Amino acid sequence: MSTDTAESRSRETTWIAVHGGGLDAIAPLTTTYAGWLWVAALASLVADSALTVYGLRLGLTEVNPVAAGLIADVGVVGALALLKVGAVAVAVVGWTVMPADYRGLVPAGLALPWTFASVVNVVAVGLALSA
Repeated sequence: MSTDTAESRSRETTWIAVHGGGLDAIAPLTTTYAGWLWVAALASLVADSALTVYGLRLGLTEVNPVAAGLIADVGVVGALALLKVGAVAVAVVGWTVMPADYRGLVPAGLALPWTFASVVNVVAVGLALSA
């Protein structure tokens, strides 16, 4: 007789799939606040985009080589739209295929780097304006 249940097998498979015991600790918290994390992701998307456009108009340069190349090819707004819509589309697909207990990691995975980029952009724009 085994004490192994379907739920424990599912969690074990999920744990292996996401490669980290640390994710098991934060995933429930992110899933609990997934709605707020989606709001944060979309707000940081807008902030990062607006600050990027403003910074480029001030004469700053894009440091992401992929974004810089796309900006050179299709322009700032078009490039940012393609990149951001693409990222959100991948996130939505990820949201649908992720196990329910881990879905909050998806908007967190968008919100964290875009919030960081927004903070970097605020500093860069601030320095450019004070120069």
